[in-house]
Amino acid sequence: MIKHMKRCIFTKVNFMALFLFAVLMVACTTDVYEPKPDPAPGPKPEPENPENPIVDIVNSISKSRNLTVNIVDAYDGKYYYTIEAFAGNPAIDERARLLAGQKVNSKVPFNVNISIPDSENEIFIRQTDPFKRKRVYAFPVQDGDMVCNLGSIANTKSSSGSVLRSASYEMPEVDFSPSGATAISGKQQIKTGGKYIVNKDAKLNISSLPGEGNFSLYIKGEAKLTTDYLTLQNNAKIYILSDGELTAGKNNIVLNCVGNAQIAVEKDGFLGDDDDEKLSLSFTDQSRLINHGDVELNGKKANGNYSLALTSSASIYNDGEMDITGGLSTTDRTNLIVNYGEFDIEKTLMLTNGEIYNACVFETDICDVNGGTIILASYSGFECDKFTAGGLHMYMDAFSIFDCTDDDKDAGVHFTTQTNYISGTSDSPEYALFRANKVILGGWNSVEYSGMLEIECDHHDKNVNYYKLNAPATFAQGQASVEIDEDDCNKNSGNQNPGEGDGDQDPSYEEVETLPYTYLFEDNWPTTGDYDMNDLVIGIQINNKKIGGKTESAKIIYTLYATGATKQIGVGFQLDGIPASAVSGAEQGQTNAVIQLFSDAHSLLGSSERTPINTYKITAEPVVNEVTVNFNTPIDGVMNVNNFNLFIVTNGFDSDRRNEVHIAGYKGTDKAASSDNSTADYVSNETGLMWALSIPSQDFATYPKETIRIDDAYEGFGSWIKGDNTPGWYLNYVEDNVIKYDLFTNKTE
Repeated sequence: MIKHMKRCIFTKVNFMALFLFAVLMVACTTDVYEPKPDPAPGPKPEPENPENPIVDIVNSISKSRNLTVNIVDAYDGKYYYTIEAFAGNPAIDERARLLAGQKVNSKVPFNVNISIPDSENEIFIRQTDPFKRKRVYAFPVQDGDMVCNLGSIANTKSSSGSVLRSASYEMPEVDFSPSGATAISGKQQIKTGGKYIVNKDAKLNISSLPGEGNFSLYIKGEAKLTTDYLTLQNNAKIYILSDGELTAGKNNIVLNCVGNAQIAVEKDGFLGDDDDEKLSLSFTDQSRLINHGDVELNGKKANGNYSLALTSSASIYNDGEMDITGGLSTTDRTNLIVNYGEFDIEKTLMLTNGEIYNACVFETDICDVNGGTIILASYSGFECDKFTAGGLHMYMDAFSIFDCTDDDKDAGVHFTTQTNYISGTSDSPEYALFRANKVILGGWNSVEYSGMLEIECDHHDKNVNYYKLNAPATFAQGQASVEIDEDDCNKNSGNQNPGEGDGDQDPSYEEVETLPYTYLFEDNWPTTGDYDMNDLVIGIQINNKKIGGKTESAKIIYTLYATGATKQIGVGFQLDGIPASAVSGAEQGQTNAVIQLFSDAHSLLGSSERTPINTYKITAEPVVNEVTVNFNTPIDGVMNVNNFNLFIVTNGFDSDRRNEVHIAGYKGTDKAASSDNSTADYVSNETGLMWALSIPSQDFATYPKETIRIDDAYEGFGSWIKGDNTPGWYLNYVEDNVIKYDLFTNKTE
């Protein structure tokens, strides 16, 4: 049964596809621009190339593929997953359009034929699990059949798993025993080669340190630095023991550690300030800080204006607590920060060429990365308000969390034009979570996501050329699905998403918001026309209703935009390969099912006159109607543009031999008239031209005004059609020569 329903009249239109119709008009001949008169009656010579290349050009605009999607069914067929293929990323881009969808599980496979626009280099697969949790994966478009495996580490190209485990990030062993040390206090001087201890309840004021270094100082009591700039050097070592303290005796003191110098803080030991006394630490030349206790730094004098600065092979190891109020900087590729405790940086972390290995809590207000590396161990958390990076390598083990979700307008993640790499592990079946309120990308290939990584982001840059998503890396649509237990090292946040409902047990599925195709027709077949391709302009969406792998019905939503014809134009479609007997209400006397959409385009657009509508200027609202095709018995496969044979009729549907115009390469119906001037594939024997074209349309489009030739409407068309393959020529239109529809501002011009 065929149902017609008028849905609405609206101004939101989709016309990107209109531009590309030109390829078929001139690819094989220059006669497009200088139409010949109708040929004289008589026999016609056979074409030199019976299989005209224009047919291949028409079909190349969309790529037909058999698509198989394999899922990891956690419920062994008890429930259904929804699998949908898109042009565009539906998790972050409202312009993404559905190509095909179906309910599946381990017992019902997803194997469908889809048509992929040639402008798409990848397709996006959305999986909705039985409890409505959604993930989106990307796969490159390949020649031939495509097989996409979801959520499997077999897909990953990331080497992050080996990175996480190949390097040693263990806390160095430290001997805090002061055996044999000499007591020191007051203003006594430290000398080269000495071993000293500030005993409990004793106090030491340090005004100078020996230039030769090479001493050991153990602090069990209190020691204060009293000179603006002090240098700990040449294997000198300071050990802050349990209950011991090393602080600044006045404001703006800088302690420089160089030449294998070391400061080590024992559990319950203290280094720094908890008041207004400002201490800054600088480490360079293989010096290091090892903290098991508590470090608080408030100064801003290290490396210019930081509390803590690392250069030239310096390192920090922490499994205690570090509070760095005035920021931290690294400048060298050999700088290393290892954290097993709590590391809190107020203001800015400037990570230039340095490396951070984090196994617990790492927080900073602002993180600015230039060529640095961040490694997050399992269940660890890295949290910041604003994160800016260029040339970053971030490796995230299973269940680790990167969190940048502050609501401030200046907050969020900013990836510059230098490519950044965010990678989940490659040797675990579990995901890491990259969570951000917004991600702003600086340009082409700003970030590449890969490995077992789930991205949750409310506002991510939509441009698919600016980011790359390598499966099994996935975007969450809504809250992420990965289950991460609350833990001290993720500040008891984790991620819990139980989903909704009791589990989907309904195998039925209906496609909505599928990718529209715009069809453009010349009405004077079989004679040559002016090829402005606007005698009829119509948009088509095909939404299948399915039970498992079979299609019960299909809803055809059509949008009539324009007619430049001065004769009556009707529109119908033939379902190639589907017999007329399979569809109740199909046109009688046909082998394949044929359905009429409408018989008079002018009347449908509200005119009783045979004059052009919407081709000189916009005078009528586009009209949207729908037709539902119900199959008497559910059919295998789906209806799509590959078997949807749309055509126009110029002498009425009731004519015995009606004048039909089809897309090049598609056959006429049993009632179509024939012509010696055309092959059965609706390609001219003389010119190699066609009279119709279908284009996938998604974002924005224009088409030439009445009588305007295509080369006068688009500046780049001429060079493009000669083979320079310049993309986007159809966006370079001549303002006064086209009709424009803007899909998203809901306005026409």
